[in-house]
Amino acid sequence: MAKGNWYPTPDQLDTPHKMEVALRRVLQLHYESVNKLDSLHAKVHAPTIAGTKASQVPQVNTAAVTNILGLPIVPSDTSQLVDGTQLTFVKATRSFRFQ
Repeated sequence: MAKGNWYPTPDQLDTPHKMEVALRRVLQLHYESVNKLDSLHAKVHAPTIAGTKASQVPQVNTAAVTNILGLPIVPSDTSQLVDGTQLTFVKATRSFRFQ
């Protein structure tokens, strides 16, 4: 079935059988919309994970963890860093480095 709005023409409603077919199509479009709305409501009202933002950050090195504004951070494994390490931008490599 085609997606989008559907407006029946007089030719599609001129007999009782065609009227029934048109009504079934209208109801099918209606129920598809209701189902989509229900799934959106379920996503919006889904229970959130308890905890702080820091606890929700993935522990693996992903692009979201190892990039700032799309620029890479080197090294991406921050478990070896010590207190006082600074993050600096290196223009030659267009990346951030811990020093």
